[in-house]
Amino acid sequence: MSLAVLITLAIVLAGCGGRGGSPDVSDPMQRGAGDNRQDERSAEELYESARSAMSRGDYRTAAERLENLQARYPFGPYSRQAQLDLIYAYFQAREMGSAINAADRFMRLNPQDEQVAYARYMRGRANLDRGNDFLTRTFDIDRRTRDPNAIREAYADFLQVVDNYPDSEYADDAEERMVILRQHLAHYEMYVAGYYMKRGAYVAAANRAQNVIQNFQGTPAVRDALVVLAEAYGELELADLQADVVRVLEMNYPEHPALQDTLFSPGLGDAAAAENEQDS
Repeated sequence: MSLAVLITLAIVLAGCGGRGGSPDVSDPMQRGAGDNRQDERSAEELYESARSAMSRGDYRTAAERLENLQARYPFGPYSRQAQLDLIYAYFQAREMGSAINAADRFMRLNPQDEQVAYARYMRGRANLDRGNDFLTRTFDIDRRTRDPNAIREAYADFLQVVDNYPDSEYADDAEERMVILRQHLAHYEMYVAGYYMKRGAYVAAANRAQNVIQNFQGTPAVRDALVVLAEAYGELELADLQADVVRVLEMNYPEHPALQDTLFSPGLGDAAAAENEQDS
């Protein structure tokens, strides 16, 4: 046999050996069942390690492992539960921005899931705590006098839970929190109205007070809003409007201390009403 024939035969045999060898594990289309089982075991181990970190209160480590799990196995059997656990882990780690993002991601990827109510509720809880930062806690700052955007977002989240998932286990608690948040928002409006009064911006103060009266009925701030509105009208020399407000105050809150003030002499509203009747 010539040397050329031997070389040709060697090349043919090498090609056959390559086609009959082990599959290329770098090609996902050629991976076997054994590799899938290994993935499942790896995903399970990673998930259990995250759960173990949560059980001992190490929520930041748990969040890191859950993020790693989702990055490596985005469509695995633990993906959905990892997304839910991640919301809780970030919340407990007081990383409220990350908790909100995790809740948004779960709702975006699982819009029809029964646990959307939980994600929305936890989003509200995270928004509620978002304004409760280190300085607020350390110096005991009244949150009701600070930027209310986080509280407004929390209120909107809880409202969605109550409206869209009324039978969920989170609806009652969400509704109770809404009552408190509504009072906080009304208090903030009155805080701003008081600031405007001190600055002599009486029109702005009156607008804030009217907002409370119109949109926050049932909160304790309404009676004080009537007082601010009456004071603002007095400063603006709108005597008739002031008398109308005082009359409402006398009818609904007759024991309010402001009615003993010389500015609001008892019967001011009734006297104005009588004058109007005589004029007519």
